[in-house]
Amino acid sequence: MVALCDACSSVFEVSRPRPKAKRRKVTRPPSLRILAEEPLRLAFRTNFRLDKNESFQGSAILSGIFTFLTLLMTGLFLDGEVPIFLPLTFLVFATAAIYSLLTIIYNQTHIRLSEESVRVARRPLPSLTQERQIRLAGVETFNAEETAASLREGFDTPRYHVWALSIDGGRRLVCGDLTEDYAAYVAAQLNLRLTTDEAASSSRLSDSQSDDFTIEDLEDAVDSGIEPRADDEGTDQKIHRT
Repeated sequence: MVALCDACSSVFEVSRPRPKAKRRKVTRPPSLRILAEEPLRLAFRTNFRLDKNESFQGSAILSGIFTFLTLLMTGLFLDGEVPIFLPLTFLVFATAAIYSLLTIIYNQTHIRLSEESVRVARRPLPSLTQERQIRLAGVETFNAEETAASLREGFDTPRYHVWALSIDGGRRLVCGDLTEDYAAYVAAQLNLRLTTDEAASSSRLSDSQSDDFTIEDLEDAVDSGIEPRADDEGTDQKIHRT
């Protein structure tokens, strides 16, 4: 974070103390891929336990039901007992349910970190799940936290969410339903880039500030008869002496 001094127009780097977190070695899970370092791009599967995945279970049940009805209605249509639109209707529903299963099984979670935001999407198959975007403005840290359902039910494989924690105390979900090693690694990688970007931004501001005149510099220049630079013309007009 930076602050502007109203008296001298100088920019200062300021930061509020952050709570010290327990540091432990975080290793990359074997199935998690780093597609790019700059900007950071991660890809991994989240279908760790399909038997515990409610979306998968619901889609599997619906696909089975609609497939059975499609076959049944097709047989009745061939016997001339029902119109053609009935088997076609159930075929559409069965196809949609099966496609939903494929997106859960085959798709991976992709995380892309830029200077402005974190984007989370499910790829490569298109799905109804829209890309999630979390703006980095105001984000203080990323944290992995066990889900309420995992704590309540006592899952044999605990599940975690990765949250973006804001300076104002709010939080936004980055990705969810991860095992501990995946959640810890994702949060660690995002925090590493976040602190690196903050340091680089502060350094750039400090370097640019060192090349600018402060109000006192311009006053001294006027007293000594030195002509201020053209880019400080607006400031010079404020302190011009008649």
